[in-house]
Amino acid sequence: MTTALSVLPINLPLPARLQTPTAAAESAAANAAAAGGIKTGGFPSISIKAGRFHEKEGGELKTYMQPSLPGQPALPLQCLEIALVAANPAITKTYYPGDYVEGSTDEPTCRSSNGVTPDADVVQKQHPQCVDCPQNAWGSKISKLSGKEIKACDDSKVLAVLPASDPTYKVLGFAIHKGSLSNWGKYLQALSNRGIPVPVTEIATNVTFDATQTGVLQFSFSRFLTDDESAQVKQRALGDDAKVIVAQSRVIAPPA
Repeated sequence: MTTALSVLPINLPLPARLQTPTAAAESAAANAAAAGGIKTGGFPSISIKAGRFHEKEGGELKTYMQPSLPGQPALPLQCLEIALVAANPAITKTYYPGDYVEGSTDEPTCRSSNGVTPDADVVQKQHPQCVDCPQNAWGSKISKLSGKEIKACDDSKVLAVLPASDPTYKVLGFAIHKGSLSNWGKYLQALSNRGIPVPVTEIATNVTFDATQTGVLQFSFSRFLTDDESAQVKQRALGDDAKVIVAQSRVIAPPA
């Protein structure tokens, strides 16, 4: 037997008996009981804590720095060039009862990787179905920045990315949160609205901070990947490390 992480196919057809809302809720509860609150482990990711780009792994943050000039101190990197490897097709939902601190290693109270039902290992599920969850309703929280009604449950798009300049580097998780989702959508729309659509997986994308809004990201075209870079990115998309990041469900095969 293998100890490798096995990712369930996203398009895996379910038997008819498992396709009802009641069955989905029962399935989530059964999986949670079987998991017994065991964490499946994290993966290296990109953090934007304090308006800087960091690499987060195992609770440690490593700030990305620009190469320093002679006689000058090194400065934090302000433009991150990434290559998209894969994306979770669903919107990921995370709920913290208080205010989430960017870069925190604390697990959310509730989380859904498929945007439909809470993940199996979540102990304090807020509702069997995300669509009816009170934490997912507008007005369930007031934004401290804008004073407007928002959702207590945060929406994000989870990507698996690589540094565009080094496709051999470890695959990193990158969550685009609700304040930046509109900008990400506009960027993808601009790529698609050309006479010949530009695949986002074939280009290097610049990620920068919006100078007028805290924690908001901007996205722009940097360059086309070289033939070698493109081939490497496609190959990395087949790896378990990328699949785990964008998976909508996960199981761990027991050790021998």
